[in-house]
Amino acid sequence: MQILITGGGGMLGQKLVDELALTGKLLDAKIDQIILADVIVEPKVPSQAEFKIVAKIADLTVDGVAEALLANKPDVIFHLAAVVSGEAETNFEKGYQVNVVGTRNLFEAIRKVGNGYCPRVVFTSSVAVYGGPYPEVVGDDFNLQPRTSYGAQKAIGELFY
Repeated sequence: MQILITGGGGMLGQKLVDELALTGKLLDAKIDQIILADVIVEPKVPSQAEFKIVAKIADLTVDGVAEALLANKPDVIFHLAAVVSGEAETNFEKGYQVNVVGTRNLFEAIRKVGNGYCPRVVFTSSVAVYGGPYPEVVGDDFNLQPRTSYGAQKAIGELFY
């Protein structure tokens, strides 16, 4: 199994790759390779993995980068790359570029592969898409009503998906 983790240098990406390195499997399938991609720094590669881990600096907002990350047709993609709430509010353009344009570029690159390519994609959103106030349990029928640019950006990503 081939896995791509965008945002692989961030907190969630690092925790995920550490766990996968320990188990060597995902959904009972043996992992052959993980590509860790992050825009700012080359992600840290855990040493205990018994499979190949490739770390790359990759900016999904740049044309062609998403296509290059999909060259080996990963079976599973964890799309964790994001500019989170506080920073997305103080730097709207950066939040929009990463959270909307980068996500669109990734999903569009997947679509363009064609030939029946259909990886499992895990997209991390945010409770910010709901805007609040929240019921005790947020069900599938609770409407998206973001009140921040970050919430709107993550909602757009959900709608792309």
